[in-house]
Amino acid sequence: MSKHHAIEAVFEDGVFRPLAKVKLPEHQQVSIVITVKDDLPAQLLARVAENDGSFAFLTAHAEDLYSPNDGEAV
Repeated sequence: MSKHHAIEAVFEDGVFRPLAKVKLPEHQQVSIVITVKDDLPAQLLARVAENDGSFAFLTAHAEDLYSPNDGEAV
């Protein structure tokens, strides 16, 4: 029978170090599923790109896919 419990950890010097206390007996064998977290949240990356002008090209009329002459909006 297996129990699933997620914990946060940091990988340092070849070892996973839990960020909170883990209640397990010493030498308990476990299976680890790794989900890598982004270093920077997506909202922060979007804000930086927006403030940096990375998306400024989108305001150029040459970048428009459709013109008023293309018909009704879909």
